[in-house]
Amino acid sequence: MRFSSVFLLSALLLGGPLAAAQTAPAAPVAPAAAAPKSPVALPAGVTFVTEVEGIREYRLSNGLQVLLFPDTSKTTFTLNVTYLVGSRMENYGETGMAHLLEHMLFKGTPTSGNVMEALGKRGANFNGTTSDDRTNYYETMTNTGDNLAWAMKMEADRMVNSKVAAEDLKTEMTVVRNEFEAGENSPFMLLYKQVRSVAFDWHNYGNVTIGNRSDVENVPIANLQAFYKQYYQPDNAVLTLAGNFDEAAALKMVATDFGKIAKPTRTLPAQYTVETPQDGERSVTVRRVGDQQLLLAAYHLPSVRHPDAPALLVLDQILSDEPSGRLYKALVQTKQATEVGSLTDAKTDPNLMMYVAVLGKDDNAATAQATLLKTLEEAGKTPFTQEDVTRVRNRVISGFDQMLAKPEAVGLNLSEYIAAGDWRLLFKLRDDLAKVTPTDVQRVASTYLKPSNRTLGLFVPTAQPDRVAITPAPSAAELLKGYVGKAALSAGETIAPEPAALEARTQRLEIAGAKVALLPKKTRGERIELVLNLDFGNPDTARTGRDAADFIAPLLTRGSTGLTRQQLADQLEAMKTELSVSGSATGASIHLSTDRAHLSDALGLLRKVLREPVFPQAEFDEIKKSSLDSLEASRNEPQSVASLALSRAFMPAGAKRGDLTYVPTLDEGLADTKAVTLQQVKDYYAKVWGAAQAQVAVVGDFDPATIKAALPDILGGFKSGVKYERVVFPLVTPKAQDIVLNVPDKANAIYLSRLSFPLRDDSPDYAALVVAMRVFGSGTDTRLFTRLRQQDGLSYGVGGSVSVSSLDPLGRYTSYAIFNPNVTDKVATAMREELARAIKDGFTAQEIENAKAALLQEARVARSSDSSVAGSLARQLFLNRTYAFSADFDKKLSAVTPEMARAALAKYVNPAGLVTVRAGTFGK
Repeated sequence: MRFSSVFLLSALLLGGPLAAAQTAPAAPVAPAAAAPKSPVALPAGVTFVTEVEGIREYRLSNGLQVLLFPDTSKTTFTLNVTYLVGSRMENYGETGMAHLLEHMLFKGTPTSGNVMEALGKRGANFNGTTSDDRTNYYETMTNTGDNLAWAMKMEADRMVNSKVAAEDLKTEMTVVRNEFEAGENSPFMLLYKQVRSVAFDWHNYGNVTIGNRSDVENVPIANLQAFYKQYYQPDNAVLTLAGNFDEAAALKMVATDFGKIAKPTRTLPAQYTVETPQDGERSVTVRRVGDQQLLLAAYHLPSVRHPDAPALLVLDQILSDEPSGRLYKALVQTKQATEVGSLTDAKTDPNLMMYVAVLGKDDNAATAQATLLKTLEEAGKTPFTQEDVTRVRNRVISGFDQMLAKPEAVGLNLSEYIAAGDWRLLFKLRDDLAKVTPTDVQRVASTYLKPSNRTLGLFVPTAQPDRVAITPAPSAAELLKGYVGKAALSAGETIAPEPAALEARTQRLEIAGAKVALLPKKTRGERIELVLNLDFGNPDTARTGRDAADFIAPLLTRGSTGLTRQQLADQLEAMKTELSVSGSATGASIHLSTDRAHLSDALGLLRKVLREPVFPQAEFDEIKKSSLDSLEASRNEPQSVASLALSRAFMPAGAKRGDLTYVPTLDEGLADTKAVTLQQVKDYYAKVWGAAQAQVAVVGDFDPATIKAALPDILGGFKSGVKYERVVFPLVTPKAQDIVLNVPDKANAIYLSRLSFPLRDDSPDYAALVVAMRVFGSGTDTRLFTRLRQQDGLSYGVGGSVSVSSLDPLGRYTSYAIFNPNVTDKVATAMREELARAIKDGFTAQEIENAKAALLQEARVARSSDSSVAGSLARQLFLNRTYAFSADFDKKLSAVTPEMARAALAKYVNPAGLVTVRAGTFGK
């Protein structure tokens, strides 16, 4: 678990070049600016407003705000509708209503039918989210057929015509309650909710968005309908469209579909509650079952529009960054805590800076608390350096550039700034961050990080309160007067996300003993995605060294010859590059994301990380402690308990500790991890790691000559010291079992089931089984989802899937559901009944056609991502395949009939052989 700043995650996707101080000669007064002009012809009722860095704002006569960010190099579009309503607007007795209404809007309109099912059938990536200040709905789809036109009509329809019916509320309320209960399982969420409620006396920011359980259960349908009619109107909404679309055509669709909605005559109620300054330290203690100790310190901070906001966001990162942050050094490196992080959430109204420390159950909480508070509240006494500020600025610049290369990410990020007053605040805050000085950071640290402004633990009366009054922020209009953004990034090229088109652009060759696939193309921001996969080791080395091997990949990025962990992080951020390493006892995968200008240097860093690790003792100790604490934390977590029990049920008969096929108990896993030494880690790397087999795939804006020149240096001479032999696990088919495990004091329970069967992905039956599972459980328009969530309201999350190997006849069926422990029998019955019905009665022709269309659309979406394509190419190299296999599989999918799907499901998924596990607090 790595914590980060909630709103600052968006803010750190901002960034811009430093503004150099200059002295310029006096200039004549500029003439008044000409009225803005639209780049395309405007339909009736549409007005062009402004443009910043490639994003254009339009306004409809009914008040709808429209933001368009076209990028024809993409094959997908993201349509996002933001409504300026969230939990902040809820009244007494109606907490959670904004979030509940978000769920209800997927139930459809009298004419559109169930929106969630319709989106699933089109293979869309979609969601709705609710926060304190806004609610948004988005869908990402390929711009093919009538997808964009359909999405426009659907969003316009549900804006004012959603049913919000009493019969739908009955089942959806229990689903939302189930989501509430899932949060109640988390010790951190319990503490977070309490700290927020204690920190605020009057403002609705003191309520978490999920709301109060009794409000969710009892809110009258009339209240929900009135809330919908009041806030879901065009003059309270912003439509953002980003990605692949024709701007003129999109404006016509907006004008046609949304323009026909009348401008409302109602007046929105003013939000006028202002939180009074805090009078002293506040505290709250939560006592519930758990295996970790948590400390959470919260301090009031001003609006994101406040002049202090940029300096506060820089301060937040300097305090909470890993590994350079002050909290990390004071708590994690001294082993007083396992993890630290920030949940700072700057919003339109004053909110909270929040800092969390995660401790093992045996750590000294009093010592850690003293260190946490001293580090925060004495931060203003220790000077901040220019290096501190520059490090944050480099991260900001890199993050913003990477975000602008992904229009779909820009569209979703804008929702937060729309809620804060104006979408252009995103760019304004980025620019202001670049101007922050160490003096600014020092000042805000001294102003806001005070004991009297803190909510943590115990309340202590104070003779002389030191109250912090939050001064008003300027309006967005005042703040943005005369503001002009930077030039938009150049766009890339479009390659159809079809197997044949991708294969035609791919070069396959061998370099330095590695299989290589290169797909050069123009991309937005000249971005490049590289995947390097290594195969090494054998069953013997894996059996004896797998515990030590687990430490190698995380240690590779924590220090190389002449390069500390911090120096590596600084160089990567300066080069706008991301580097990640994952690995096991028999292989590793390295992912590099960079741009054309920094490719050579990034490849040099990749080599250094891969070939010249130093394995620092302190970093090893830190990772080991984190691993042990995470294992302990899983002891009373239902999903972890159930997953472990299910895995152990599928051990081969006679498997004993030390065998590769043996699954250790939690206590055995703790003992194994404790026993690992740094020398064992070094020995495994020296003896086993190397390119026994290697696959390299590169996609993006690069010169193939650069890759060809670098790979011999990266891989040359990097050989494993042992003979490579692929590890093959046996197919295990245990007897059917129904395991029920009691986990104390948990509001949410988990159901898991599993079945094994012999099947590979090149089997004639595989495509039919995939289609059958898409209808049955792999989506939001499936049998399981419809029964347990939509119809019976038993589960917030439910589904099923199959997975198979490409090399060995190893197939697996799994299904899951989360639920209230009191309905455990209903959930188990529903899961069994739906599987039996599918096997007996099969599927309708329409269900199969919808499933095939969704699967093909989902494949196109995956092939539209350069990172995904790079991973697929690397996998193809390992399997000696090309995109011809994908094209053939698409044809097999298209040919599946209802009877083929039913027969495949009946052949491989036998309900009589299921192993099921339920974990939760049962028998109350």
